[in-house]
Amino acid sequence: MMRASTLSKVLSSASFALVSVCTFALAAEEPRAGQLDARVRFVDYRPYQVVRVTGLLRHSIQIEFSPDEEILQAAIGNTVAWEAAPVGHILFLKPREQQEPTNMSVVTQRLDGTKRSYQFELTSTDEDLKGQRPFYLLKYQYPADEAAKRKAEAVAAAELAKSRQAERTLAGDETALPRNTHYTLQGTASFEPRSVSDNGKITTFVFPENMVIPAIYLVQGDDTESLVPKTVSDGEVRVHALAAKFVLRQGDEVLCVFNESYVPEGFATGTMTTSPAVERLAREDWAREEKSRDVKLSASTSLPASNGPTVQPQK
Repeated sequence: MMRASTLSKVLSSASFALVSVCTFALAAEEPRAGQLDARVRFVDYRPYQVVRVTGLLRHSIQIEFSPDEEILQAAIGNTVAWEAAPVGHILFLKPREQQEPTNMSVVTQRLDGTKRSYQFELTSTDEDLKGQRPFYLLKYQYPADEAAKRKAEAVAAAELAKSRQAERTLAGDETALPRNTHYTLQGTASFEPRSVSDNGKITTFVFPENMVIPAIYLVQGDDTESLVPKTVSDGEVRVHALAAKFVLRQGDEVLCVFNESYVPEGFATGTMTTSPAVERLAREDWAREEKSRDVKLSASTSLPASNGPTVQPQK
């Protein structure tokens, strides 16, 4: 059987361990020291975390919150030992007397109207006490806000890029339109292009660098050939026309280029318009849509039948 004295020692040890655990769990957060000066501290904002502030007698402390916040209230548990002076998003603290630790609660309001709450544990000391780490500036940092800002900027950039892409498509920018690469060559020549493609408006010939560009002719339906307007840049030739067949000539060499997906009206966008971003609605479909809309509108605005008595006009 366990003796009473032994049981008492066990209970005392367990109580001590429990108090130690609770004390550790309730410990306030110590702000981290700056790299250049330990008297400047930084702490990440967490709504339910108490931050320890150690003040030096006859010295002030500056606490800096987010620039988009304004201090509404700063309440101190012991106003005899501490005084506070809020200015915008900055709070100035000053320990008056060295007393037992107390607490301070600060409420701020952001530009969007939402409020934030900050909790502090205040400890004052003088220059003779050892083991204390007073500081002069405490600056809050907001990792969650920065992450949300980066996400919003990324979403805005994506929307802007999507909008610009649509604008280029509607404007007929050749880089924004789908390309037809179904071209074949007939013949052998030293000026054979690396690739040929079109976007429904412009046919692009890509030649090896430093190659002399041949003359490019468009073949009409009656097999007659004609030169077409073009622009040349770094081996890339843009012919401002579409054709089922082109003929490339240089001296006695001839090369035929066939468009195997030639569409006289241009590249098929799938929307029956010049842009895949715009959809054409046939007149019959438009009429059905309008009729259906009118029927729905009429049904939604008609008055319900009355079940009450009919009032006859007086004679």
